[in-house]
Amino acid sequence: MGSYPEPYPGNGIWKSFTKTWHNTSYPAISPSRPELSAAGKIVFVTGGGTGIGLATAAAFAAAGAKAVAIFGRRVDKLKSAVEEILKASPSGTTKVVFESVDLSKREAVDVAFSEALKQVGESQIDIFVSNAGILPKPGALANYDEKTFRNGLELNMIGGFNAIQAMWPLLAPKAKVFNITSGIAHISAIPGVWAYAATKLANTKMFDYLQAENPDLHVVNIQPGVVETAMNIEHGMPSQDDSKCEPLIVFFHILSFTLYP
Repeated sequence: MGSYPEPYPGNGIWKSFTKTWHNTSYPAISPSRPELSAAGKIVFVTGGGTGIGLATAAAFAAAGAKAVAIFGRRVDKLKSAVEEILKASPSGTTKVVFESVDLSKREAVDVAFSEALKQVGESQIDIFVSNAGILPKPGALANYDEKTFRNGLELNMIGGFNAIQAMWPLLAPKAKVFNITSGIAHISAIPGVWAYAATKLANTKMFDYLQAENPDLHVVNIQPGVVETAMNIEHGMPSQDDSKCEPLIVFFHILSFTLYP
């Protein structure tokens, strides 16, 4: 999928820029490593009730974050996620809170973020992970349902926009901001998923501008690969990572605390 040279074999679908291709976790990237500590950090994760968002939140708890706040629409999923995240905290000291919110509603997002900070007894966010989104119903562009497309725009694009605007006044100096994007925004077209690809590409560019306009922040767009999430299972996209989300998670730690202290 592309004409650039491929020095390493990848996995047959994705190109590789590194000699070793990992599909499982390994000790060098464990969030329990002292140099990857998140001690004292306040972490916010949208879409934190399931899948990549939940795995991200749990990994920050495993790295000793002071507090982790997760956001989503389904209260039952958020409640069960809190229990899983708490279990990941090695010392049991990470405070975990949740707020149920529809990210497409700007005022509701403002309230949810402020309330989460109150719950953890803090005033600033150290690490923000924008992960929430949906995979709209597949279909061809020429006869795609306009309401379905608008719903995808609201939850994927407007949701990310609202999250940026709501978290902006709450960020700590030199905060770290991560956007979970998708490789589908950058590879050759795959029939039927244009609506998802379009919103993911638009979001990536939006976070590029956030970085360009705010050089004191550290903003990263991350393509997590094809991992086993409920969304991917529902749409028939099998996992390519045996350990689900773990390789992605520690990439957050490496970027946050090792390369960019």
